[in-house]
Amino acid sequence: MDRIGEYLVKRLIGEGGMGKVYEAEERLSKRRVALKVLRPELTRHEDGRRLFLNEMQILAHLEHPNLVRSLASMEAEGQLVMVLEYLSGRTLRQELTRRGPLPWAEALEHVVKIAEALAVAHEQEPPIVHRDLKPENVMLTAPEGDPENAPPTGLKVMDFGIAKVLEGMHGTNTQSIGTLQYMSPEQIDARTIDARSDLYSLGLIFYEMIAGEPPFSSPSPRELLNLQCTAAAPALDEEVRRGLPRGVEDLLFAMLQKKAEDRPSSAREVTERLSLFRAAGGSAASTSTRSSRSRTSSPGREPRISAPPPTPRMANAPERPAEDRSSGTSEGTKHSSDGARHGSEPPKKERPRTDTIALVEANASKAREVPTWLAVIAIVALSLVAGMTTYLVRLKTASDTPPAATASTDARGASGIGPESTSGSKR
Repeated sequence: MDRIGEYLVKRLIGEGGMGKVYEAEERLSKRRVALKVLRPELTRHEDGRRLFLNEMQILAHLEHPNLVRSLASMEAEGQLVMVLEYLSGRTLRQELTRRGPLPWAEALEHVVKIAEALAVAHEQEPPIVHRDLKPENVMLTAPEGDPENAPPTGLKVMDFGIAKVLEGMHGTNTQSIGTLQYMSPEQIDARTIDARSDLYSLGLIFYEMIAGEPPFSSPSPRELLNLQCTAAAPALDEEVRRGLPRGVEDLLFAMLQKKAEDRPSSAREVTERLSLFRAAGGSAASTSTRSSRSRTSSPGREPRISAPPPTPRMANAPERPAEDRSSGTSEGTKHSSDGARHGSEPPKKERPRTDTIALVEANASKAREVPTWLAVIAIVALSLVAGMTTYLVRLKTASDTPPAATASTDARGASGIGPESTSGSKR
């Protein structure tokens, strides 16, 4: 069995552009570890060798459940060796190759864990920027019995600081080394980078996890470089967007903005905003999911090739009405069948609210109006009642009082005075 320093090499785990990774065992403690041995040609630069040892000492102090622990670093027989915790599982690249696109809730869970690891590194003094974040550097841990197929039990980000070490070894510009498919525009242009460069790479990984392919790809490295630096990220397919919370989609495209100042300010902000939607089917996700009907693509989502990206929408922007989304056009703008765009049209009338409270309030606020015909009938009826009442009162009064003429005749007869008595006295 081969030995590297104080470690017994058991088997070769994998090999990449930077070197080989072995499963090994510490000779005295029998602790199981992973040894990453850098390729000899990468270790010839003396400044790079010193940088490697210094950088590995810094990384040894980083501790987080989503970071691969760096246990030690050493130089053995002219080789630079990283001693890392041993992990059982598979890389995110292997997972995507085997399964294709992931459900948005599962992809979001991975992104939150990656962002949490980035936040810990970025908050160091000085900040530690990964510079080469990609699916190959994300490990999904799983039980040893079936590490290739068992559901992941955790996530670890690997190879922090390696890109910086390689830059120092080659004596190159400190922003120029990385994987082009996942490099930020400022890193490609060899400009000063900060933690937001890692957020761009994380956005590319997130997009690929839910869409099944990266937003930018080309067999030509030059064309791919141009797309990374100038092209807006293509809109997600409607099938991918179905059920995806608006806030999650907004944040995804914010991370993919070409200018670092247009992206989220930190990995910590990414974790805080995505945590609202973290549980699939939870209250935050259920209240924020969109209808399966088509919706207008928002700024920054058109599948353009070279147009500069506009300002991203805020994550807390309000949802547009469902009827606007289903129309497939933005409010006040229509497209004819031949693709011609017409000018602005008056906005649609607001649909009436159908909830009970709204109807009660609306009815309470309306004036009580009486139909004219009903008012006429009421007036006539009241007039008839008044007239009839007056007539009955007068009739009753007349029946209760005797006529005045009858009373006076009776009085004269009783006193003997009348026409007959007058004539008799004359005789």
